[in-house]
Amino acid sequence: MKEIFKYFTLIICFISIVSCNKQVFINRFNLNRAFNLYEKGKNADDDKALLEITSTYNDIINQKIYAQDRLAAVYRVLAERSLVKQQYVYSAKYFTEALKILPNSPYLRYGLGISYANLSESADTYEKKSNFIQRAESNITFAINKDPNNANYYAALASLKGVQQDNYEEAFENIKKAVEMSPDNPDYMFLLARIQYSRRNYNEAVAAYRKILNMPVENSVKQTVLKNIEQIIGQQN
Repeated sequence: MKEIFKYFTLIICFISIVSCNKQVFINRFNLNRAFNLYEKGKNADDDKALLEITSTYNDIINQKIYAQDRLAAVYRVLAERSLVKQQYVYSAKYFTEALKILPNSPYLRYGLGISYANLSESADTYEKKSNFIQRAESNITFAINKDPNNANYYAALASLKGVQQDNYEEAFENIKKAVEMSPDNPDYMFLLARIQYSRRNYNEAVAAYRKILNMPVENSVKQTVLKNIEQIIGQQN
């Protein structure tokens, strides 16, 4: 059974190689044909020959564009998996590679910003930390400007401003936008409560925490929320 699988795998690889080589050969043939048509059309004042070239070049260009899109998708998956594994150096690397192909993608910019924000937490010098934070803010802001209707982007910027920069006023403005877009998101509400607490708006923080208790969240989350509410009320008494 193993031998059959082995030979089957080899056959598939051989077919793939032959297919790739065939496409390369076809492209080279078409490029040579297009060049000959170009020389003929240019020297013989033949517009028809020149027009024939456009379809040949467009076919080859379209193949390249399709391949680039697929490559960007591969890098995106690698980046997302690295984020889940908390391998932020790799996620930053793969998001960067994808952005070389799709530089205006707000999602890829957001992912790169998240990667840099996490890298800032483990930076061993103040200069490195500041640099990562600056990169994170630049990319997340880019994402917001490209897609201002995505709540995740505002929440990410709010977290960056509040948690890493202690800029609670800007953090509040951004998390407020995220909550307005998605009021039933417990993660946004939790971040809102945390920011309100840092702004010393204790009643508003408790109110935000209480809303989480009415959402479909895990019991461990509810226990954390109740503990935070108890702590805030205890501080006020």
